[in-house]
This record gives sequence, structure tokens and C-alpha cells, in this order.
Amino acid sequence: MTMTVKIFALGDSITYGFPYGPHQSWVQLVSQWTSLDIVNGGINGDTTTFMLHRLSAALEENPTHLIFLGGTNDAYWGQALRVVAENVLEVHRRCQERGVQLIMGLPIPVDEPQVDALLSEYRAFYQDLADREGLPVIPFHKAFYDAAGRFKTQLTTDGCHPNIDGYEAMAEVAEKAVKNLWHNRG
Repeated sequence: MTMTVKIFALGDSITYGFPYGPHQSWVQLVSQWTSLDIVNGGINGDTTTFMLHRLSAALEENPTHLIFLGGTNDAYWGQALRVVAENVLEVHRRCQERGVQLIMGLPIPVDEPQVDALLSEYRAFYQDLADREGLPVIPFHKAFYDAAGRFKTQLTTDGCHPNIDGYEAMAEVAEKAVKNLWHNRG
């Protein structure tokens, strides 16, 4: 018996597909490439606090999995890791209560050192949480670094939001992670 998979992607403009819209997002590309049912729950400008507020509506969609990709706007606002961590831990708790598999998306880098330093802290926390709780991870950030570890700004429109090539790179990372998730189950 096969389980029907429905994924809700909870995120900000980088999930939404800004500046192109959802039809050019990594969510849409992964859905097309894998034939998985993935709901694009990205909202431009969203922080982890607002994502937590929207979580109930996301869970009303009855997903089997929820990809959480957030923190960029928090970092631009200078939000302390403690606040972001509390929000993410609550998302994790509520997903567990509902039997929804949380998948941690690791945010992409940005071309502003202070903001990127906070994003690195968030990423480390997300990875640590995933390691402790056995959660799958989508390392979106890896698509934006070259072999020498330099940020590939040419994959962005503005040093923050991906361009078409950037969204395709994110989708490739997500597709691989999703395929590994189902391959490792069966």
C-alpha cells in the first residue's frame, strides 16, 4: 500500500518565487519534476514568527510533510537566534502533534555579511535540530556556493532573491533530498 504524499512548503519570498511568482519557484519545479503534490505556502516578507502564526492554516491542508524554509527576513531584521529557535521548535512540536513529517530547509546565503552571519547561526541551529530529532534536511544553501566556498551572487537578482538559475539550483537540491527521503523509506 502506498501512502499519498502531500507536502506543504512553508516559507517566505524565496519559497514564493519572488520576483517571478510561484510558477517559477523551486516549489513548482520540484512538483513538476517529481509529480509530488506540493503546496506553495511562501509569503513575501514573512518571518519565522509569522510562519508560526500561519502554521495552523498550513496544517489544515492535511499535509503528510512540511518543508520549513525561513529565517532570511528575521536575519534582515536582526532577530536573535533565540527567537527564531523558539519559533522553529514550536513548528516542530505542532508538526509532531499532527503526525506531519517536518523537513528542515537550510536558508540560502545573502550578499550582506551581517545578515549572512545571522543566517549561518540559524542554519547551524536548524541542522542541529534535524540531527537531534532525525529530521530530513534540504541544504538549499549549498547550491549558492562554488567549490572554493564563495557565494555565487550570479544566481541571485539582488544578492538575496534567486534568479531563474538560482531557483533551478534550489529545485535540484530539493529534488535530490526528496528522492533520497523516499528511497531510504522503501
